[in-house]
Amino acid sequence: MKTVLGVATAMLLTGNVMGQVVNSDYQVYDPALQSPTNIDYVTLRTGGSTVMGYYALPDIVYHPNYTAVGLWVLTADFVWNWTVTGTATIAKPDPVVRANYAQITYTATGNYAVTVAEQAPLAMGSCADATPTEMNVTVIAPPVATITTLDPAQACGDQLATAVAMTFTENVPLALAGYAFAVSEVVDNIDASDNLIGNVTTNNAFVDFPTTAKLETPALTGLASPYGYSFNTSALVVAGGMRTRYTYTAIKASDAPAAAANGLISAISQKSDYIAAAGVNYLTYPFTDNQIVIIVNPAPATGPIYYIPNTFNY
Repeated sequence: MKTVLGVATAMLLTGNVMGQVVNSDYQVYDPALQSPTNIDYVTLRTGGSTVMGYYALPDIVYHPNYTAVGLWVLTADFVWNWTVTGTATIAKPDPVVRANYAQITYTATGNYAVTVAEQAPLAMGSCADATPTEMNVTVIAPPVATITTLDPAQACGDQLATAVAMTFTENVPLALAGYAFAVSEVVDNIDASDNLIGNVTTNNAFVDFPTTAKLETPALTGLASPYGYSFNTSALVVAGGMRTRYTYTAIKASDAPAAAANGLISAISQKSDYIAAAGVNYLTYPFTDNQIVIIVNPAPATGPIYYIPNTFNY
């Protein structure tokens, strides 16, 4: 049976063929799917390399106990010969108990071909699969997000809510694009020199797409990267009769790791952190422009006119 299983990616699933390895997070890769959904996408992590793990499903004839009931036991002395094109290396962290498992370290963006062939031990004739199973991998640059709406000219009086546009750049098809981030809203009263008088309200989750509910299509728009999204501000009210500044800042998602810097997490970048970050401490990637500032001003209140009184020389 010629099957490779990679870290779970929704578009790479085939029906209910899943959970056939010790770690049920790994699901079967189907090369028969149409491009680009037959590609294993991997983000090149900050620091220059990403490690991903892969299992090859053993031949059931030789490994009848490789099931949950059989405690995932492999027949001794079988080996799996892995190859990968390009600037990548292969390691086998557990060559006895998990001989069918390999970790591949990718060090550059680009397209890779991963192959694996099961081989029997010398005692069984050293038979090797002459038609290795192949998987296509594309290593991509980290995702980038930016607020594209420019700070508008200052307005006089209360204004309606306004749309703020963002773009998300990542070399994946729309069906796999998903982004975790938040937008904070800070409303302040300011003086004539833009200095803070006092905070009116702060909402750190004005917009919030957590890692468990990412921004995806159809809210995410476009046929190809860069993808688009827009959110509406609050109604832009002059608060307390004073100049009022509305600041919207893109920050990390509410459920992003506490130690992580403000930034973006994508579905693919989160998947790519599976080994390096133990599936928990996902990396965030900086926004290129993360803020828009809108100021509304009260109309000036005209005071009385001063003049030289008629009684000045009386």
